Amino acid sequence: MIEIEVFDPVFRFLGGYFHQDIDSPESALGEYLEEIPKKEQEHDIAALKEFINSDYSDEEKKDFIDEAADGVDILSYGVSPLLWLEQVIQKIEKNIVTL
Repeated sequence: MIEIEVFDPVFRFLGGYFHQDIDSPESALGEYLEEIPKKEQEHDIAALKEFINSDYSDEEKKDFIDEAADGVDILSYGVSPLLWLEQVIQKIEKNIVTL
């Protein structure tokens, strides 16, 4: 099991933007892309990729994402939590390139 630390950047990213008070995950991501400076987005991408590429099992990563992003019904997207997070990373990377 991945120990959740309040200061963990992946937990902060997921819990800070994809919580139960959002209108939708798309609107939360859109708000993030508009409001967060490029440099911070780059730091978030690095932390998210490190998490995805870590030695934790896919099940542990899935549980971590599900717990941290409690405002996202990932199953309704028809993808695994890891694939959903990879798609989020791709959207952030695309946004950085277009800035």
